[in-house]
Amino acid sequence: MRGQVLAVRSGGVSPFSVLNGYRIVQRTERVREILTPTPREVILLNVLRSCGTVAGFQVEGLWPGKGREKLKKLAFGGFVVLSRLEGGRKLNVYGLSFEGDVGVVLKRLAFAQLYMRVREHFPCGASLLPPPLTGLINIRGKAFPVLVVRRGEDPSCFYGYLRGLPRLLVVAEELVRFDLPVPFRVTTDGDLLRKPLRHAFYDGDGRPDEASIFG
Repeated sequence: MRGQVLAVRSGGVSPFSVLNGYRIVQRTERVREILTPTPREVILLNVLRSCGTVAGFQVEGLWPGKGREKLKKLAFGGFVVLSRLEGGRKLNVYGLSFEGDVGVVLKRLAFAQLYMRVREHFPCGASLLPPPLTGLINIRGKAFPVLVVRRGEDPSCFYGYLRGLPRLLVVAEELVRFDLPVPFRVTTDGDLLRKPLRHAFYDGDGRPDEASIFG
């Protein structure tokens, strides 16, 4: 599934950005389970359970050349929920239930992009966490809580909540300097969409960090 990064045009505003001024339009509802899912459908369902919501381009690579049609077939068959983000872009998003909060959806999409990139390189699992965190990625028994920050948010207001975490990954719309009370690394939507994973992270001062942060 290395092709998903090619589905997004380079440069410009992130597809997960609040600047797109999205509204959510629900297209389908989930009405039944897949009784005998194929191996690729099992992967899709696991990703949806792990991330809550994914953009179509993030998982189309499960079915090379026909992923878009396959996802729509699953949605209109009632096996997954299809919604549409409409605004500065138009984006099909999929889940196992409808999520009507645009802010929540954008953070879950950014989290899903991180997870999809990491799983290209490491056996890993993911799960959602309550706010202010978005989720957690587990690699070889080591947990990496993930804080997704969208434009205009100040993560310093979570200082007390974050204190005590052993480590943290931050996904931001743009690279800015953060003051956080835990060891952390930062990546951006654009880096996760376009760069090799080892070049996609920065230290707290915004300097490139090619160290194996998942070691």
